[in-house]
Amino acid sequence: MLPAERIVAIDSGHFMGYPAMYLRVPDAQGFVFTQAFQAIGLGLGSAIGAAVARPDRLTVAALGDGGALMALPEFETVARVGLRMLVVVYNDAAYGAEVHHFGPHGHLLDLVRFPDVDFAALGRAAGLEGATVRQPEDLQAVERWLAEGDARGLVLDAKVVPTVVAEWLEEAFRGH
Repeated sequence: MLPAERIVAIDSGHFMGYPAMYLRVPDAQGFVFTQAFQAIGLGLGSAIGAAVARPDRLTVAALGDGGALMALPEFETVARVGLRMLVVVYNDAAYGAEVHHFGPHGHLLDLVRFPDVDFAALGRAAGLEGATVRQPEDLQAVERWLAEGDARGLVLDAKVVPTVVAEWLEEAFRGH
């Protein structure tokens, strides 16, 4: 449903393999990957830079909920600058990579889990559009946003099943 001419900017975290696998880009300039030392919270700032550099393309920022919380002030930047971006927050109410890495070894997970956050509401509070996705039918909000051509960005709070572990992550953690 997204235009082919797009930029996908991906933050770091448990979710990061999914946008890389399922969101195609037209060329190397359409892919921004902030993965360095598994630092989270850099994806939205990188996406903003990409959107400013290439206003002819729709920029899709793919963030985990932990990284989105770290970059929350940037929601206001997207609105104030008037960037028409799709901000997808993969929301499992935790730092998912840590849950899946340390949980199986019996470590306490209190510090890496947090209450569910309504990112759609936070996006609206910052002046963006906001929608929550729990099932495929909820993606109609994205179709409407694209069809209306609203100049404001859209924050998509994508609720994901917290017990699902990405295959790539399981593989990466086997050696640790």
